Amino acid sequence: MINKKLKKGFSIIELLMSLAIIGLLTTIILTSFVSFRKNQSLSKDTETIVETLRQARNQTLSSKNSSNYGVHIESSKIVLFTGSTYVVNTASNQEFILNSTDNILSITLAGGGSEVVFNRLTGETSQNGTVVVSSAGISKTKTVTIYKTGVIESQ
Repeated sequence: MINKKLKKGFSIIELLMSLAIIGLLTTIILTSFVSFRKNQSLSKDTETIVETLRQARNQTLSSKNSSNYGVHIESSKIVLFTGSTYVVNTASNQEFILNSTDNILSITLAGGGSEVVFNRLTGETSQNGTVVVSSAGISKTKTVTIYKTGVIESQ
């Protein structure tokens, strides 16, 4: 006859199985969360690039300060600048730093270079092309396309 007092509680096997299941679920949830955050970061940085290019074009079209505007693109930041050429450390430059997990994978502009400058009155650019943004840890990229007409879109 088995003593009923010995049947109370969990066995060590049941406890270890419960902990293993909880650990597995936690790992799956955290992995999904990290991937989600990286996707969100990539989308946000891509939108920052698009909006900065659009801001440069709009300021050029409105003839703000009777000047044209452009965007300088680096691997980890973009810079909105005044004038037809980018000058480092100018007081009017506005820097936008990308998230540390994101970087600009490639810059393919007509005529080479890493600046997009918009023409006054028309808003067009001769530096049309693409900018590809990637995020570390996920195999996803986003492409910003700059058309000769000055229109900007992302995919």
